[in-house]
Amino acid sequence: MTNGQAGEHKSGSQQDDRLKQLCDAKIDCTVITVNGARIQGKIEAFDRFVIVVLTPTGKQSLIYKHAVSTIVEGMGK
Repeated sequence: MTNGQAGEHKSGSQQDDRLKQLCDAKIDCTVITVNGARIQGKIEAFDRFVIVVLTPTGKQSLIYKHAVSTIVEGMGK
């Protein structure tokens, strides 16, 4: 939980901070899943469980966070 009450910890706050930076700045990135799939685009939104990536073709991809291996800034090949 992220409200900082006694006995609670800030789970994933660094992850959420970085996702917010990428989302707010509309930075191109590549999301690599644990099975090797690469989704390129801009992070449009995220919550506790999912990330929404807007691809260059205008489609949205919903990716469960537990399926994400790496997020790389830039649109690599």
